[in-house]
Amino acid sequence: MKPSRFTEFRFARRFRTANRTVQILLSLSLIFALNFLSSKYFKRIDLTESGTYTLAPESKAYIRELKEPVEIIVTIPNDPESPELEQIHHDLNKLLREYEFAATRDGTSYINVEFVDIYRQRKRAQELANTYKLTQENIILVASGERTREIRQADLYEVQEGQIRGFRGEKAFTSAILDVSTEKTQKIYFLVGHGEMRLDDVDALRGLSQLESFLRERNFELATLDLAIDEQVPEDATLLVIPSPQASLLPEEVEKLRRYMSDRNGRMIALIDPGRRHGMDDLFYDWGVLAEDMAVIDSGTDFRAQGGDLIIRRFAEHPMTALLIEYQITALFGQPRPVRIDPASANDERLQIHQLIGTSEQSWGERDYRTQNPPQLDPNRDLKGPISIATVSTRSSGTELGITIPGGRLVVFGNSDFIANNRLRAFGNHTLFINATNWAIDRISLLNIPTRPLESHQIVMSERDLKRALIYFAALPLATAAFGLFVFLIRRR
Repeated sequence: MKPSRFTEFRFARRFRTANRTVQILLSLSLIFALNFLSSKYFKRIDLTESGTYTLAPESKAYIRELKEPVEIIVTIPNDPESPELEQIHHDLNKLLREYEFAATRDGTSYINVEFVDIYRQRKRAQELANTYKLTQENIILVASGERTREIRQADLYEVQEGQIRGFRGEKAFTSAILDVSTEKTQKIYFLVGHGEMRLDDVDALRGLSQLESFLRERNFELATLDLAIDEQVPEDATLLVIPSPQASLLPEEVEKLRRYMSDRNGRMIALIDPGRRHGMDDLFYDWGVLAEDMAVIDSGTDFRAQGGDLIIRRFAEHPMTALLIEYQITALFGQPRPVRIDPASANDERLQIHQLIGTSEQSWGERDYRTQNPPQLDPNRDLKGPISIATVSTRSSGTELGITIPGGRLVVFGNSDFIANNRLRAFGNHTLFINATNWAIDRISLLNIPTRPLESHQIVMSERDLKRALIYFAALPLATAAFGLFVFLIRRR
């Protein structure tokens, strides 16, 4: 007996219903699978030209070091009728989302962001006021445990002549996060009293005002030290910097430095220019370093900038220079002096010395640089290149009860110009100095993290690079014009 048309229709309808059910289930399974895969394997891409919504690698490195959660509470209201407030909230949303993402590890978020409208969320606003002792509105609170720091609207933007020129929220937030999450503030002392470069000096050639801002943004506390007044290097000194003394240190001052370095396993960065008697020869001898009274002359065209500065291209392998070597980053120095391993220093097994920066084969250390003009290489008297112009020394203090005791560390540069206001903008310069600082104070996890370039940029080109660029930019248009003229003449015939 053949099935009736009604039976066939009912079967077709059930089949169609089952087919749709299976399609829905498969679609839901696909959606769930895609969501699961996207939660496990994904990559965020910032398509903006300047990387507006990407945190600097340096900020990410600091965030990875967080051990305790950090709370970021924004109390600035979002008023659609106020374009200024709406723009602030737009910028904060984009930036803080990146902080939350970067701070998530193993399912735990170490940065929690909360937007609070104090006019509508009265109860929550009162809780914040009681907990964190808030006395002002329209601020951003960054807190970790009992440590808090406030960020105001004025800290978020760079304003020139009444106009907003840029968003600097990342600097403000990273600095605040470092402030509330760091148990001990790292304090750097800069030596004064001998004509050294000063932190408050805005002079282009000798000032360190840009370096001061650069270090404070990284949560370093800065202070000055006058050894003619102070009996010793302060106990809270994490690092001592001697930036280009113009006069010799007194013997009693050098002795204070020797006690600090040897007895207290001190950390020091010294920047010594040619032509200056620094008086620290005995101190350097203790650490196997020789800073001779010479001026380095480098005639290598690939190592000379158009303005006469020395382009640093040769770095020895060391934690301080790994990033510079990997990315082939150059630094820009003024005229340096040789700083190398002292062959006459005592053979101390606890001492490890490394020559860090070298010049070209066409360079030499000129002993008669004060009287000889133009300078000429004397093979019997001068020091033939390549020449070391920066040396680092470490003294291990051994172990006690199975615990390794960290020893002192000394970094000596044969030049100070590279940290002055007019040269610090070169990318390799501030990377080299911050790496030296982090290495000296054992912040190993922050070494080889590219620092974000400063606001202004500087292109470092040697004389050879400049000639090549002129040839390329001149030859290509001329060749194109000649070819066009040739085609034009052929067509006319």
